[in-house]
Amino acid sequence: MKNLKLFALVITIAFASLSFTPPDTEVSKQLHNQIVKLIGDTTDITLDKVIKTEVLFTLNDKSEIVILSVHSQNRVIDGFVKNKLNYKKVEVTAFNQGQVYRLPLKINIG
Repeated sequence: MKNLKLFALVITIAFASLSFTPPDTEVSKQLHNQIVKLIGDTTDITLDKVIKTEVLFTLNDKSEIVILSVHSQNRVIDGFVKNKLNYKKVEVTAFNQGQVYRLPLKINIG
């Protein structure tokens, strides 16, 4: 019985520590500015509010953005962001290939 309690405690601590470790890295200002330029300021989408979205991406060996996921409340915005950014080349001085980056975005369409 003691072994079962000890095992449960170890599993609980392991899951708790995983939940507090960040899975990704914040995007540098340089990369953020390039991504904002790629998205642009014109679109055919019309909405009447600001949409918050979070983009998870990585950079491949050719300095291209590879979108892993887009999280928002609107599927149209998800597709829009993916079409604008996926496999677009960016100029970055130093990056870790395969590192997952998190980019929070506010898209104001209206």
